[in-house]
Amino acid sequence: MSVRTAGAAHRGDLANLLTSDARLLDFARRAALVLVPLTLAIAFGLLGTGPTPGRNWFGELLGYDFSQVWLAGREALEGRAAQAYDLEAHLAAQATAFGPAAERFAWHYPPVFLLPAALLGLLPYAAAFPVWMLFSLCLFAVALRSATGRVEGVLIACAHPLVLCNLTYGQNGLLTASLLTLGALHLDRRPILAGLLLACVAYKPQLAALAPALLLLTGRWRALAACLAGLAGLCALSLLAFGPAPWQAFLDTLDQTNRIVLREAWSGLDINASAFGAVRLLGGSPVAAWTFQVAAAALAIGAAWRIWASDAPPALRTAALLAASPLVSPYVPLYDLAPLVPATALLAVEAHRRGGLTAAERGLLITSPIAAATLRSVAGATGLSLGLALALATLGLIAARSVPRRRPVPAVSARPSPV
Repeated sequence: MSVRTAGAAHRGDLANLLTSDARLLDFARRAALVLVPLTLAIAFGLLGTGPTPGRNWFGELLGYDFSQVWLAGREALEGRAAQAYDLEAHLAAQATAFGPAAERFAWHYPPVFLLPAALLGLLPYAAAFPVWMLFSLCLFAVALRSATGRVEGVLIACAHPLVLCNLTYGQNGLLTASLLTLGALHLDRRPILAGLLLACVAYKPQLAALAPALLLLTGRWRALAACLAGLAGLCALSLLAFGPAPWQAFLDTLDQTNRIVLREAWSGLDINASAFGAVRLLGGSPVAAWTFQVAAAALAIGAAWRIWASDAPPALRTAALLAASPLVSPYVPLYDLAPLVPATALLAVEAHRRGGLTAAERGLLITSPIAAATLRSVAGATGLSLGLALALATLGLIAARSVPRRRPVPAVSARPSPV
């Protein structure tokens, strides 16, 4: 085959992906059969184990981000739960436990997250990290199975770069995506269960806030009551387990959290995929960033509210919550874009049910993994936030799909009635 013929064939294959749902699905299946084993090998093998305890095969700490979760859990088990909120003490404890290179994370989570952290702290670190990864991945698979109804839907979703991102760093984006997905999907048939699942996202209040707001605005009272009761139960359980000191410390450090996360951006401007982060990345002032953030949040809330208040099916309602939640928060590190994965899967499922993807929806499914894989490098090189663009595009297409399609009115015949 000549180079010209091969090039024409490749262009033809690309055109088929852009125009044929069947070809796109077939390509996604074949890509997932390669990427999922590769993802598991990298996450659980290359980066999840190593010749030195607590270190991967590159000599780096297993699960950098997870390290402080385990450490906070150990401190809580030892009766020092409030120490995680003491920045200097927490950084010093990281350096002591994992070496000077690990002295990099401040603890911003509400005390409810100390409950799972303490459970993980019962295990040695080298065991706790893979257990956390496996639990997150299994719950994500359950959520995607519920969302798509097909094993291949789980396989394709697990090939997404955001899954690998969360696994290798030991982050909780997959847990957030799973709880939001399962909670919203069960809303109609099991509202109590749905409310309790949504309450469990309380460890990420900036991403959890939209769900109860939508329950309130749309009058889903049983689910809202269960959500509030679940939240109260988690808070009470954390008080019972660790006392009031962590809660007082958490409230006392809110201004410090705002300084570290938003004003000084300790993690880097290129990691924050929110509207606030997009403006700051371009060199905009905090005032401009907050103005844009408020506008984006209002847009997201309005779109999600409209979809939830309509006759949209559960798949689109769930997808709207998943896509809108990251847009509401001023701080969205890349791994917290994980809810966009089940959101796009649900959009594809609903499109298939209605006869097929639109060109824009097909384009989103193609570009989403590419954009996710290059988010940070593009942000650092160009100052542009692909993460924000991806979230806005996903919510926009979900909203468009949720608009009722009017059936064409048949033309009235000019002939007189035979009756």
